[in-house]
Amino acid sequence: MSTLMIMLKNVIIFVLLAVPGYLLVKGKLLGQKESGTLSKLLTNVGMPFLILSSTLKLEFSGEFTKTIIIAGVVGIIFTVLMFLASAFVVRWESDEKRRGMMRFCMTFANNGFIGIPLARAVFGEASPVMAYLIILNIITNVLMFTLGVYLISGDKNAINVKKAVLNPVLIAFLVGVVLNLAGVPTLVPELQTYATYFSNIVTPISMVVLGMKLAGVQMSRLFNSWRMYYVSAFRLVVFPAVIVAILMLLRGIPALSVNTDMIIGFFVAVAMPTAGLASAFSDQYNGDTDNAVIFTLGTTILSVATIPVLYWVLRLFV
Repeated sequence: MSTLMIMLKNVIIFVLLAVPGYLLVKGKLLGQKESGTLSKLLTNVGMPFLILSSTLKLEFSGEFTKTIIIAGVVGIIFTVLMFLASAFVVRWESDEKRRGMMRFCMTFANNGFIGIPLARAVFGEASPVMAYLIILNIITNVLMFTLGVYLISGDKNAINVKKAVLNPVLIAFLVGVVLNLAGVPTLVPELQTYATYFSNIVTPISMVVLGMKLAGVQMSRLFNSWRMYYVSAFRLVVFPAVIVAILMLLRGIPALSVNTDMIIGFFVAVAMPTAGLASAFSDQYNGDTDNAVIFTLGTTILSVATIPVLYWVLRLFV
């Protein structure tokens, strides 16, 4: 079976995983507040163990480590470029809070709760694509707590450098690297099993949370928002297409070590819908809460079509 079909089927499965959350809220068995509790479980347990489990399986050869470092630097540059470009494409928006939320939702993708689980299902946990995604997810987390917080709050003083550096994902990655290089996974294989159990909760719970949030939004508001389509166009199509095109041009420079796995890793990282932290940050920093939910859910629903189609186009060239 081609990776395109595997990608398409897994995207559909991911969407169907949101159905229980939607039905539980609509049936009044759960309320919207419970989604916050589940999100904390994902952020502080599921995602760190998913990163740890994947990192324990990586093989850190000299060339591979060099490529990962290059990918990290390029990832930072691309994120900053999206941050700057978003200012230009929403300069017409007069409402400051809405403008900041639009920029956040264009810049930051959900490569943690959706991108990494999707890549694991399609390419396997030990794939080099996973390594690039882990690095890019760390970059996204760090920059969300700095540039992202600034976009939503409009206040530079709200930036929390401590949370950016000491986030669970980064800590899990560093712990995984140390354990990997020390040979602990070979000596204590049960550690990998333990991490895998927790990592397996990420996909189902993240999609259940999405379904719960979707149950609290009027569909007419969601699909009648022209701003949602505007944000989605840049988040799901324009930015991923530009970034992949640049990487394909850079592939001709041997010193940069840009390869197929790196290009696919970047594609998965940047072609995902808006990061789920948009809603949490808007609550915490008095941002545009209504549009945070609309943009997040809208990009997620539309990504069901854009991810497989763009991946099909990508595989025509790499």
